[in-house]
Amino acid sequence: MRKITLLSAAAVAMLTGQSFAEDIKIGVLYPTSGGGAIYGVPAMVGHDMAVDEINAAGGINGMMLKSFARDTKLNPSVAAAAAKELITKDGVNVLIGGLSSAVGLAISEVAKQEGVVYIATIPKTIQMTTSKLHKYVFRTASHTDFEGDAMAQLVKQQGGKKLCDIQLDYAYGHDLAAGIESGLKRHAPDVVKVIDLRAKLGATDYNAQITQILGAGCDVVTSGLWGAHFVNFAQQAKPFGLFDKVKYITGGEIASHEITGKMGDDYPNNVWSNVYELWYDDPVPAHKTFHEKLSKISGTKETAMWPVLAYIGVQFAAEAIKKGGSVKSDDIANALEGMTLETPVGSRTIDAKTHQANTGQFWGPLVKKEGFAYRVMSPVTYIPAEIK
Repeated sequence: MRKITLLSAAAVAMLTGQSFAEDIKIGVLYPTSGGGAIYGVPAMVGHDMAVDEINAAGGINGMMLKSFARDTKLNPSVAAAAAKELITKDGVNVLIGGLSSAVGLAISEVAKQEGVVYIATIPKTIQMTTSKLHKYVFRTASHTDFEGDAMAQLVKQQGGKKLCDIQLDYAYGHDLAAGIESGLKRHAPDVVKVIDLRAKLGATDYNAQITQILGAGCDVVTSGLWGAHFVNFAQQAKPFGLFDKVKYITGGEIASHEITGKMGDDYPNNVWSNVYELWYDDPVPAHKTFHEKLSKISGTKETAMWPVLAYIGVQFAAEAIKKGGSVKSDDIANALEGMTLETPVGSRTIDAKTHQANTGQFWGPLVKKEGFAYRVMSPVTYIPAEIK
């Protein structure tokens, strides 16, 4: 029966001019061990969920999606080597994933050299779709200019006057800082930045930066510390009462349940942050269905945020192969340009020129709420991906 199905699919391809392999091979690149696993493991759940749904529905023109996953270990060199192997050894038709901006840029460079489409589902450095844009790289995540502009809007909303900025010393941190500065010029030009601080990626000790912020007399702090970086910073700043003295406006998706749920009562006051998706908020009807499926797979109603990003990446890859009628890189790339899809968090369109999806984010304060053992975002406000 399998042989007959493949022969039939091949016959259809010959008659229609479509080009398909026996399987559509997807190279998947997320950190599934070490410090990045808190993001990479949930992302893989979302990836597998999308692949299983598409295959259960008959695949793409009868061809099944097959994933070839590699652990990037949150290391650009490891990620680049894995991407190269996936292309040259496993013969994947498209690359999906990445987490840190440094890893995303490393994968993108391999995709450029090898002529294989790469869909960046999490990395946000603006460089990927500006100075380092190429034919085969596309991003379905947001980017640092959108994120920085949203933060500047919140600084204005919260009446900030004197601002301290602390970022991680790599592409994401540098680009987010630039995005915030540009946003402040548009939305809050009277705000004075009094100090710029940079911490090493992977840093665990923030006492020096905390002391500097306290001494600078800021009333608002902007930041992009994410994951364990924020957790460590918050725990070390708590004894000094830092979060009771400033309004902390940050990117890095630290409003996600992965962080709020882990920190519980240790999550500080006066934090405004962002997410791509919240299990307890349904922005569109499709989200409820998505969450129910994810909850069943995960075994908990309090699902992680990262699966939806990987899920959307697979959605775009599959639709591009279907639309382009081929697994050839140029056909996939051409199909992605200008493509619009309905996702579990709303409609998303990839700009034909920049290869950037119009992915905004949900922003709001993290507050204590009855019925929750951790802080939740309330109210939830969607800030679209636009710069005015």
